[in-house]
Amino acid sequence: MSRFYANITLSGPGQEDLVGFLNRRGHGAYVSPPVKVAAVVFHEDLGAQEAIASELSAHFRCPALLVMDYGGTVLLYQLYVNGEQVDAYVSRPHDELDTGGEPAPEGNAEALCAAFGMEHRVKSVERVLRRPTHPTKRYALAVNRHGELARALGLPLFAAGAGYGGIEMGELPAGEGFDAGALVKTGR
Repeated sequence: MSRFYANITLSGPGQEDLVGFLNRRGHGAYVSPPVKVAAVVFHEDLGAQEAIASELSAHFRCPALLVMDYGGTVLLYQLYVNGEQVDAYVSRPHDELDTGGEPAPEGNAEALCAAFGMEHRVKSVERVLRRPTHPTKRYALAVNRHGELARALGLPLFAAGAGYGGIEMGELPAGEGFDAGALVKTGR
């Protein structure tokens, strides 16, 4: 598994609509069909990932959760609703990340749950966000935190640990609802 991955989970749009949009914009990605009403976009252009998440969220008028794993131990996310970033998070410890002198965003469980219609799961999401990273504990790896966050929000578990580069190298996502044959590649 890669020591870095990123993907975008969207609630609402179907695979065909996502593929059409990404192709029109020339974005390279793999797109899953919706599972539990959410589709995952494994995007190629990591330099434009925030813009892609915002564009998708604005175009489809839906929440888009951009999740990134940094170095295998730090989980980052940005939540977009209707194209606007409304929340962000960086797990601890994050000493190796440059935050420009600003405190790292701590995430907002209520905003995250509201975006995905999971208001009844705020306490569960809060526990996932606040549990410290520790080498001998459950969240030693960012992928574990991502998986628990996806579970708490009712999102596809196969998003955890998977990104465009890994898929290109044959490292396919795994988990309930994932069908490798149903992935559609966009772009070039």
